[in-house]
Amino acid sequence: MNNFVNMLLVIVATVVIPLAVLLGIWADILPQTVQIAIGLAGVGLAAAFIIVGNLYLMWSDIKTGRYSK
Repeated sequence: MNNFVNMLLVIVATVVIPLAVLLGIWADILPQTVQIAIGLAGVGLAAAFIIVGNLYLMWSDIKTGRYSK
């Protein structure tokens, strides 16, 4: 039962919420300030994901001694 609940939460977080936000923007239900905030948050999260991911990969390469002779 726990796996089923986890699967439902993942589906809601990855499909239902973004789809509701996109439909709200498309149908002009959400105010413009909320649309701008969602856009800025998306750009910020994407940049953070890229930067943190690259730092993690560089750190793991340094930690394992990949480039040391």
